[in-house]
Amino acid sequence: MHHGQTVFDAHVHYSLDLDPAAFVALLDETGTEKANLAVIAHGDRVSCTPEALALKALYSERFTVFGQLDPCLYYRGGADMGVRQAEYAAALLRAGCDGIKLLEGKPQLRRALPIPDFDADCWDAFWTWCETQQVPVLWHVNDPENFWDPEKVPAWAAGQGWLYDESYINNEEQYRQVLTVLERHPGLRVCFAHFFFLSAQLGRLADILERFPQVVTDLTPGIEMYENFSRTPEETRAFFERFHDRILYGTDIGSRFVYHGGGRPFNEKENLRRPEIVRAFLTNREDETVAADGSFVVGRPDFAMMGLGLEGERLGEILHKNFLRFLGDAARPADPEAVLALIRRTRRELVSAARLPGFVPDSRGLDAAERIFTQF
Repeated sequence: MHHGQTVFDAHVHYSLDLDPAAFVALLDETGTEKANLAVIAHGDRVSCTPEALALKALYSERFTVFGQLDPCLYYRGGADMGVRQAEYAAALLRAGCDGIKLLEGKPQLRRALPIPDFDADCWDAFWTWCETQQVPVLWHVNDPENFWDPEKVPAWAAGQGWLYDESYINNEEQYRQVLTVLERHPGLRVCFAHFFFLSAQLGRLADILERFPQVVTDLTPGIEMYENFSRTPEETRAFFERFHDRILYGTDIGSRFVYHGGGRPFNEKENLRRPEIVRAFLTNREDETVAADGSFVVGRPDFAMMGLGLEGERLGEILHKNFLRFLGDAARPADPEAVLALIRRTRRELVSAARLPGFVPDSRGLDAAERIFTQF
């Protein structure tokens, strides 16, 4: 995967179930100099942010962290929910987070948690804080559009439980909510993960990027993105030429937990495959057959993936420069005292959440992070 460029992966995941040295070794093996740890919610742990900050503290030159919001605040509700989430997000920055990761737009999470509509008044204080403070937000909104269509959903996706019926939020309703937020807060610095799930509607995404100059997007698979790109190669090339400074490299490698789904075990094959696919798309000059491998990434038929043939400045922008621009000010160091305060708060939340039906508190990640930070 050598191409003479620095690589800053804007979208990876981590929890302390994976040995820190093993994760760093994975980055080394894939030629990734730096990575942004996007923290995603895990129901039984409440927050994995202290675990990501622990990795950052151990390898301060390798990582930035985008922390998750407090899911317990959704259960408490109230008109001041956004005020309290903004206060929590400010505490994350004091602890050493460099931005905020929102998985809240994923359909499963919208159904698992009582998350208010994003354009509801109770959110406004949070969006205002992010806009005023210019905090970068990495936001997962929706999933591939055919997951809402029983006639078009791929068999592999339906097998994962990703056929969304009326009990899930509709994707177009969620786009409406999110675009309303952007209209009210045009200064928000947002990266929409996975090409905003609009890789089959590049004209629509282009209009959004034109309307909101601070919005960027990332290349993190879903493999359907690369199938869609390859179906319309000329339109894809034109899009990348037009928005070369608005697209971030990301892979989704690492280990992660998801709500009420437990943890997916660390899969070395998958974690090596993801960077290979994304970089082949960026750098190949010819089409390449992406073979089905039965894994989480390519659990579908073979397809011919186009290559953009990027090099030099254009390639460097996507591989690292665009994320550095999106990140803004110099990365914050992890602050042991602030992280320990965050751990204490999360322990209290675990006790409170234990009253919820089916909730089994899991403090292992907090315990491991606390051991690391009490050494400093």
